[in-house]
Order: sequence, then C-alpha cells, then structure tokens
Amino acid sequence: MPIKPARFIVLTLIACAAIADTPPPDGNAALNTITVEAARHRELVEQQVKTFVSHIAQKPYGSSLARWESVVPLCPLVAGLPREDGEFILARVSQIAASAGAPLAAERCKPNFFIVVSADPDALLKAWNKRDVWMFGDEGPGKIRKFIGSKSPIRVWYNAELYSDEGTPMGNGDGTSNYSANSIRANLRARATRIVFNDTRDLTSALVMVDGPRARGINFGQLAAFIALTGLAEIRADAQATDAPTILHLFSAVENDRPAGLSAWDAAFLKALYRTDHADRQQLQEIKSAMVQDIVPSGKAAP
Repeated sequence: MPIKPARFIVLTLIACAAIADTPPPDGNAALNTITVEAARHRELVEQQVKTFVSHIAQKPYGSSLARWESVVPLCPLVAGLPREDGEFILARVSQIAASAGAPLAAERCKPNFFIVVSADPDALLKAWNKRDVWMFGDEGPGKIRKFIGSKSPIRVWYNAELYSDEGTPMGNGDGTSNYSANSIRANLRARATRIVFNDTRDLTSALVMVDGPRARGINFGQLAAFIALTGLAEIRADAQATDAPTILHLFSAVENDRPAGLSAWDAAFLKALYRTDHADRQQLQEIKSAMVQDIVPSGKAAP
C-alpha cells in the first residue's frame, strides 16, 4: 500500500482543523427568519383579503349582508340544460352550499334559486317578467331594464327581505319586499343598540341567468363554481377581484389562466359569511378575520 506524502497529510489535518473550528448553525436565527417571513406573509394576506371582501361584497348602507337563512332555505332549480348536465350543476351547487353552511331545503321544495341557461336571455327575461310582475321584487324599472339588457355572460338578480331576529318578515310576508301603508310589519322588539342589527337582510329568491353563447368555452365545473359563489352571496355586479385567486376571474382571464373551480379564498369567504353572526354590525370585519385564519392559520410558516 503506497504511503501518503507528508504534504498531503499536513493539508488534510489543516482542513479538518478548519472544519472543527466552524461554529454550528444558529438554529434560533433560522427560526426567527421563518417567523418574520410568516408574519410578513400573513400581513400581506390580511391586506389582500380586506381588499377582496370590500370589492365583492354587496352591503347596503346601514344594513346587514344578505344571505340565505333557514326561514327561507335554498331550493335550487336548473333549466335550459340536458338532464345529466343540469343534475351535475345542481349537485355541485348544493355541495358547495352545504360545505359553506348555507341552509338547504328538503328535496321536494318550491324553487327559489333559479339557474337558467338560455341562447336568448333578454327575450326570456322580458317574457318571464310579463308573466310574473314580482319576479324582480319592488325594484324600479331602470334597474330592471339594466339587468335585462346586460351583456354579461352570467347575470344574477337577488331578492331580499328584512327579517326580525325571531324570523318574522318585515315586509308584506308574501315572499316579496313590497311595502304598503296597510301591511308593513313593525319590529316591536327592536333594541336601541349600535352593536347588532335589529333585523337582517335574508335572501328570499335569486335568479342566475347564463347567456349560453357568451359563456361558450366554460366547462360545467367552472360554471357551477361561479354560480355557487354568486348565488350564495350577494356579489357586486361590477366586482373587481384584483389579484385575489377567485372564480370571479372566470370571464376576465385569458383562456389558459381561467380558474378551474372554486378557490380556497372563495370557499373561505362563503364559510365565513354563513358562520359569522348575521346580525353583528361588524360582520364584514369578522368575515375578513375568519378568512385570514382559514387561509393562513396562526403559526403557519410562509410558503
């Protein structure tokens, strides 16, 4: 066996000594770095969530957010599609509603959430309105004309009514929000408080009109997700979702970048909407906080 040269042995000893003198990695420093990055990531998400919710949630001044309640549970109906496709949409929307905590009516129920696909939605809406003059509640003709003449691939109409905390409708009690001097119901148990609403806005019906030609190229999974988000929550018609990951980008994104379905943000928003106190005047803020906790739980490191 050849003997190692003395020079090689000396160099080897020097290298080993250098390694031995190297201080061990500072575990605390690495942990502190991760903690700081996680905190920064959470702050970024908090700001993005705040912007997202503020831009999409429709909330009339001095009133609660609208959502479905058990007094008028969700009863969806799909029309304008082959049976198999319609049943897929119905099942997916119902699944999303159940996951969010929205109340679903029994299997045999009177439809109040209409999902309609049409090649000529404008003509259909005009004819429908002639047969049912209350389909748009008590809204003025200007808003109705704007809805009927919309060029959006999917347009959504919401009918909501005020209910007391006992589940009593504050309107006529006929399923609409029509008020008259002889039939207005007063909330006799209203409280003088700035903490909660004495009555809340509950959805009583909704119409999702899908323009078939304008929605071409969208698959049924994407369609069901978009319908679920916009039908379970009162979303602004001109909602600007900015850079948040959401199904609301379905028709604004280029084809290859279209969202495949309901995002984690969408699911978190719906869950927060239905699991926060409907009468709480701070519900909007509670929704934002719940979403952040759902998206980035406390103690989770930044990705």
